[in-house]
Amino acid sequence: MKNLFPLLFFAATFLTASAHRIQAKEPGPFKILTYNVLYGFNFQKSTDLGAQWIKGQHADLVALQEMTNYTQVKLTALAKKWGHQHSVILKENGFPVCLTANSAIEVIEKRVEDMWHGYLHCKVRGVNIFVVHLSPSNHNVRVKEAGILCAKVKLLLAADQRVIIMGDFNCNSPLDRDWLEAQPSTQEWREKLPDNADPGYLTMSQFHAAGLYDLVHEKCPAAQVRLGTFSTRIKKQDRPGDRWRIDFILTDPTLALRCINADTPRDPVLHKISDHFPVQATFR
Repeated sequence: MKNLFPLLFFAATFLTASAHRIQAKEPGPFKILTYNVLYGFNFQKSTDLGAQWIKGQHADLVALQEMTNYTQVKLTALAKKWGHQHSVILKENGFPVCLTANSAIEVIEKRVEDMWHGYLHCKVRGVNIFVVHLSPSNHNVRVKEAGILCAKVKLLLAADQRVIIMGDFNCNSPLDRDWLEAQPSTQEWREKLPDNADPGYLTMSQFHAAGLYDLVHEKCPAAQVRLGTFSTRIKKQDRPGDRWRIDFILTDPTLALRCINADTPRDPVLHKISDHFPVQATFR
């Protein structure tokens, strides 16, 4: 009996600890998704298809860009289709960005001043979330927008806050320089649209200098990174051979270490929803 007592005590302790863990519902992986949905899911022609695809991803947090013609009421109803009871829209005109979640969203700032489309700054589960859509047509405006955002990010990181910036940055990354420069269309684009070109990668370089990490670049095989996020085959004028990576999820170093997966989905149905591919990341 003396030898049996320690075993019984250990078993009871183990079962009690296990019961406490189950009761506390230890958090599992946390998944986020960002998606430019082309004027509200292909000019609102693919809304149900887009909602169905998002629902299938089981994301805890969804950031959307180009939610044209949406109001807060309309967004609230849509988000419920993929199981999110919480949502916020930046504005109800132009090209708003939105955030939906399966937990409470605290709005810190809605900014449109000095920004092309504006951005959302919210907190979800203690993490600062920025949803952005930078200028699509003017490099100098993008550089200015990046400076505004990075000034805020630096203050948050200095205070040891967790930060995620995600959305459509409308610019290339210096991390992609080698394969971008090898595309003939890169030089063609710079010659045709000099006001939009960013040969020095100045916009994205500011975010890197602020201390943020590009999760897809960190976690994906190089071949998948080079597939880019734009464009799909939804419009005839889009050229799928041009592999632009302009949609990103950037995080602080701590969250980057907690990231267990980040990629750009390539489901065939995405060609019917938008001209962008979404980007997603999962954290432990």
